[in-house]
Amino acid sequence: MDKWLKTGTLKRSASRTEIRTTDLAAMGITVDHQDDNHEVQRPTDWPIQVDESTDVSDLSISLVIARYLNVNELEENLLLCYPLMKRCTGEDIFNAIQDYFCENEIDWAKCCGVYTDGGKSMSGCYKGLRGRIKIVAPHVARSHCCIHRQSLSAKPLPDSLKEVLNQSVKVVNFIKANSTNTRLFKS
Repeated sequence: MDKWLKTGTLKRSASRTEIRTTDLAAMGITVDHQDDNHEVQRPTDWPIQVDESTDVSDLSISLVIARYLNVNELEENLLLCYPLMKRCTGEDIFNAIQDYFCENEIDWAKCCGVYTDGGKSMSGCYKGLRGRIKIVAPHVARSHCCIHRQSLSAKPLPDSLKEVLNQSVKVVNFIKANSTNTRLFKS
C-alpha cells in the first residue's frame, strides 16, 4: 500500500498480497500470494464498502473494501481488516478507518462513496459511521451496499417476483463463487 501511495502506481500482486498480509497478519489469517506483474494506475476517485461483523469468538471485525476503475476493469481490494476490541459504535469504526487513512496518507477528498448496511452504528446521521464521515467529507455519497439493497427490495415483492429474484441471485452467486465459472462469462 505504501508503494501505491508514494509512487502513484501499484503492482497488482502488491494490491492483493501486501495490503491483505499487513492487515490480516495480526489476526493470524494467511493469504495466497499471486505473482502478477501488471501495473495498476492510482485511481482518482474510489468508493469504499464498510462492513462490521462478529466472528465465532465474539470478536467484532471491521472490513473496508475499496473499489476503483483500472483501465476499463473494475478492481476491488481489501483496504482494511481491523478487529474492534472494545465496542462497535460508529465512532469506533470511523476512528479505525481514519487512523488507517492518516497513517497511509489517504485523502478523504478522493473517496466518492460509502456503502454500508443499515445497522445503527453504520447509518446513524450524527454518531454513526455515515454521520462521522459526513463531517470530514461532506461530498461523499452514502448508500446501502448492493447485497443489502437486494435484500431490502425483496421484502415487499409478490411471491412470483421473489422466486425470480432468488433464482437470479443463485445464478450470480454460482458464477461468482468460482473463478473458472467467472472466466466463462468474460468477453
